[in-house]
Amino acid sequence: MDDLGTVFERLRWTVADYRSHHLGPGGSRHEDGPGVRFHFVQSGGLRVRGPVGGPVGGPWHGDDLSVDLRAGDFLLLPRGGPHTATATGPGTVVHTGRFAVTSPEADAIVAAMPPSVVACCIVNREPVVGALIEGMAAEAGSGRPGSGSVISQLAGAVAMAALRSWAESDCGDARLLTTPLHDSDVSRALSAIHGAPGTQWTVDSLARIALASRSAFAKRFRDAVGESPARYLARVRMEQAKHLLGERTTVAEVAVRLGYGSEAAFSRAFRRHAGVPPARWRHTDARAFTPSVR
Repeated sequence: MDDLGTVFERLRWTVADYRSHHLGPGGSRHEDGPGVRFHFVQSGGLRVRGPVGGPVGGPWHGDDLSVDLRAGDFLLLPRGGPHTATATGPGTVVHTGRFAVTSPEADAIVAAMPPSVVACCIVNREPVVGALIEGMAAEAGSGRPGSGSVISQLAGAVAMAALRSWAESDCGDARLLTTPLHDSDVSRALSAIHGAPGTQWTVDSLARIALASRSAFAKRFRDAVGESPARYLARVRMEQAKHLLGERTTVAEVAVRLGYGSEAAFSRAFRRHAGVPPARWRHTDARAFTPSVR
């Protein structure tokens, strides 16, 4: 079996708190609590705001989550936590719920994920998802025996399709999901990077999290992820920078939030990554950028 298939076998989601909501323009709901949260927008639009950062089960800190979803988008929040979902258009229908994982192996896979995972237009990439969502809604309103178990199985299939779609996208990376199968220590370092990309991480500090020597950690990280810790951290920061710039955050604020010593240092790093300065990227490329890792 391929590694991604093995991940799905080990996760074995169960679903709790499943609900579907019809929201008028500006209507909102506040979600809170532990567990892996998800939102699927069936129609309309949804803006999700809340804190992100920190390890699974740890304190919340860092930047705010800021995601705008359109019909057909799926949002997974591996670290759960408080957030508000607000309708941005008429006729917004959203399906939301919580996944529970019960094994240490599944916890490690979830911990390696970014604080938020967006699978955009998943119904186009995975046509079966639309039918699965309709089945969940029908079961929720049926009151039939065993409907909870049926919903759990259907929602798990939706989540797996969304993760596959994300892993196959330009911003997704299946190695984030499969690394815990091969190296749980490196997985902890990945979780730390994604939980707080603005921290001044060094190979030494990441090696301490991984409970490994500096040299051993650097080799194991490269073997598992395909690039050095420094290059991977820089790439995560740049993807986060694109998201923040698309949300109209100032270049100076992005530099501070992502741990750069000055606006000039951030601008140089961004230009090396994107080929243009951040201000120009905002005006020319941001509209075409659909971030999948945030």
